[in-house]
Amino acid sequence: MTSNGSVDQRTAWIALAAVDGLGEHLVPRIAEAFGGAAEVLDAAVRQGASRFGHRLRAAAETGIRQSTVDGVRAAARDPDAVGRRLRALDAWALTPWDPGYPRALRMIDPSPPVLFGTGDPAALSARPLVAVVGTRRPTPAGRAFAAGVAAALAGRGVTVVSGLALGIDGVAHSVTIESGGCTVAVIGGGLAHAGPRSHAALIGAIRAGRGAIVGEHPPDTPPSTGTFPRRNRIISGLSMATVVIEAPVGSGALITARHALEQGRPVFAATGRPSDPAVAGCLALLRESPARPLIGIEELLLDLGLTDDDADPGADPSLSASPSRPMHAGDALALLGPVERDVARLLLNGPASTDALVIGAGHSAAVVSGALTLLQLRGWVVPMGPLQVAAGPLLQPVPTAAHRAPPDRTRHDPTP
Repeated sequence: MTSNGSVDQRTAWIALAAVDGLGEHLVPRIAEAFGGAAEVLDAAVRQGASRFGHRLRAAAETGIRQSTVDGVRAAARDPDAVGRRLRALDAWALTPWDPGYPRALRMIDPSPPVLFGTGDPAALSARPLVAVVGTRRPTPAGRAFAAGVAAALAGRGVTVVSGLALGIDGVAHSVTIESGGCTVAVIGGGLAHAGPRSHAALIGAIRAGRGAIVGEHPPDTPPSTGTFPRRNRIISGLSMATVVIEAPVGSGALITARHALEQGRPVFAATGRPSDPAVAGCLALLRESPARPLIGIEELLLDLGLTDDDADPGADPSLSASPSRPMHAGDALALLGPVERDVARLLLNGPASTDALVIGAGHSAAVVSGALTLLQLRGWVVPMGPLQVAAGPLLQPVPTAAHRAPPDRTRHDPTP
């Protein structure tokens, strides 16, 4: 609220985002049509119910239930209701107007109009983030492998993202905390319904460990079969890569993986035994998409550019240089996975369009798009209009030998 009692745009945006029936598509569309979120609420107060309802439906360009129209009018009468509830829960909200709104989420479509969270909001962007997801009913081997992945990522300063569900999600969160790392949980309901009751202690540990619990639903929204798939795009959207461990056919983890691929983010799927139903979804993902096989923790760390030589708790190792020697293009290329390396090599010769990179790299458009996203998140490539331009260490002079392929590190190259 402003000093004269009118509603500021940020408060109005949060109030609109909390109205049942609007969501991530309609909130920005309606706000744009009215000239701002505050203007929507002002019209709801000043105009009659029938006139406002007609105008709201015209702005939405789709059918809106009367209950949604009534919800907007109720929000206009008490625009800070959500804010009071958040304060009671010791929680916060991030909107696109806030500097702390994660840059990675601004790159996905649709972006969540508001992130409601508890814990430390800096956890959403202070370090590189990698998602670790999987089935709610893992095998002992799957639990052990998930624990190893989470511990290795945490040990290299990576924030581990997952969905706070039972099974692989819970293992990923808890082992990250036990390893002294930071973790972010993306929930399918409101903060008042953060997760399973059995995860009450884990929720407290996430907050105490500088992590965060976030979602796009208002605080008192109960989770449902409709809200969980929506949250999966946020898990993948926050993360530079998604790791899928033990996902049977129909697993929600596969939804997260497919969101990641659509967003141009790399996906790594554990293979397991071909006859094991616990990994049937992973195998289908590998067969039907550009996802990469996850055959070992060290191989994963190499593909992500998180090598032992670069380990630095609290920072992305691949984004910083050794104190004794600045990182040059040769160092950078050696840290990249095969596709990212192919794209980066092409950009060493000068700016290029995405189409030119697809042709030059010899990979599909989806695979090259994923590589570009990963390079952009590192800060090693920046888009300039229709062109992609090398940045960071890729601009540093490199000996001629560094343009040749780096030494074989005896890892499987899953890229066709």
